[in-house]
Amino acid sequence: MNNPSSANPFVPKQALAPTPQLYDDLVGDSMQKLAATTWAHLSPIPTGSTIHDNGCGTGAATAALVPTLPDGTHVSIKATDINDAALDIYRANAVQNKWPAEALRMDAGALSFPDATFSHSIGNALLFVLPDDGVPAVKEMYRTLRPGGIAALNSWAYVPNMEPVQAAARATRPPGTPLPRQGMRKWEDAGFLKGVLVKGGFEAEKVEVRREEVFVSATVGVERFANMLWSFVGGTGEEGWAASDEGNWERAIGVVVEELGKTEGFAVVEGKVRLRFVANVAVAVK
Repeated sequence: MNNPSSANPFVPKQALAPTPQLYDDLVGDSMQKLAATTWAHLSPIPTGSTIHDNGCGTGAATAALVPTLPDGTHVSIKATDINDAALDIYRANAVQNKWPAEALRMDAGALSFPDATFSHSIGNALLFVLPDDGVPAVKEMYRTLRPGGIAALNSWAYVPNMEPVQAAARATRPPGTPLPRQGMRKWEDAGFLKGVLVKGGFEAEKVEVRREEVFVSATVGVERFANMLWSFVGGTGEEGWAASDEGNWERAIGVVVEELGKTEGFAVVEGKVRLRFVANVAVAVK
């Protein structure tokens, strides 16, 4: 989820715990809209398809797919993640929404499925939170796809809420302190995403990457959103949280709020934040 890169155990007393529920509240409908945009490049999904929802989280990709299946289309979904709390929520969602899905605890870089298991495999907002740029996960997706099977993966080409967090870090921490999420910028390049898929085993001529706008609605107002965002991402730099972050908490939140308001497409609709993202969507055929 928030993928900290530091072993520093200090956490400011104001920071909200990075739970799957907080993550869902923070990202609003972005994961489901990103997944829906990605699935649109794979439609129609034929009946009898066996689908892998890789790094499923609480179920955004499955939730985006199932309602789009025409009546009479029967599929089987295997959903995997390493976060037990997220899997518990996925299973509850699967029961409530009658998804044709089974959730399993599994590392994306070391799947236990046999070769050539799936007709489709999706990694929604997955690669950029994994070690080694997700190349081991792509290799596993390639291995477990059938010949002619289709993989779909995505990354953010423009993330409006990252610069506000980095601006808050610059404003409240000593000069030279490593910024949160510095490694995200390389994912803005569609060629970088394609290169990861090629390193994972897909032939370059069988990988297509497109750019898509995604307008995201949060579940909360801007002050709460800024608090969740800083809590979730502010401590993910190389040095983790700074001891001074407790005293500077309100100042940091103020910077996040101010900078969010400057981003293209920012709006508050019925008291809730709306943001404009841009995604790179890659589709590859084995």
